[in-house]
Amino acid sequence: MTMGDELLLLATVPGRRRIRIRADDRLRFALRASELADLGLAGRITVGPRRIEVTDSRRVEDRRLNNVLRSLGAAAPPPTLKDWLRQTPRSLTIEYLSRLEDQKAVRVRRWREPGGRTRHDILSVDLPRRRALLARLDSVVRHGSTMSKATRDVSLAVLVQAAGLAPAAYPGLQGITDRRRLAALAAPDHLTPTTAGTAAGADEELAAALTTGADVLTRRLLGELSDLYADFTTGGHGLAHDLDPGGWSGGGAGSGHHGGGHGDGGHGSW
Repeated sequence: MTMGDELLLLATVPGRRRIRIRADDRLRFALRASELADLGLAGRITVGPRRIEVTDSRRVEDRRLNNVLRSLGAAAPPPTLKDWLRQTPRSLTIEYLSRLEDQKAVRVRRWREPGGRTRHDILSVDLPRRRALLARLDSVVRHGSTMSKATRDVSLAVLVQAAGLAPAAYPGLQGITDRRRLAALAAPDHLTPTTAGTAAGADEELAAALTTGADVLTRRLLGELSDLYADFTTGGHGLAHDLDPGGWSGGGAGSGHHGGGHGDGGHGSW
């Protein structure tokens, strides 16, 4: 799974009667940012003060990320981070929903309204896979981690916070403490390299350099997403005033429980 796949799986909240996607007004921008995070962690791009630069144009394993890498490499001039995020396609969340369906992480029923618009009912979500993802989130939110993969999980946690998905990961009264921890983890003054020095006996200096680069990219993504969301809410207008909900036919009232089994047999509609 890419970081975007994981974000959408976390956003897909099982409830008592139906399954819904939380924060759908913000999510597509966070998905776009996650693609840059994945490419940055793979050493393919850097996000400078002015432009996104492709530093290594070799193919990556995921086809979608490879297409994003090609688009970035073909752009002339190279795009700014702000422009790249603001050009996020309205269909991006639906595209990622199809990816989760292909990976059998969700089951979706599609239908057409009389006016011809396609809607999406989420019939089921792979709860064990979602719980495993939440456990990874816990490893950095609650405990920190000394494992080299923690850098990726920290980036994921920051995007979860930026996209407003904390209540989806840690719902209800029982999730208050973890939501506060997640907010603290994503605070700009708290973002620091987490894996430097963990490659004992290997190239620790290189590991530290890569971690520092990922940390800088994560900060930039958080800052630009925060500015983007703030711009859309200026003047008292909600973010959704500029968004197409992309096929939701109705939001659910149920909330997911961390590691819980609610949502079996329920469905949500796009």
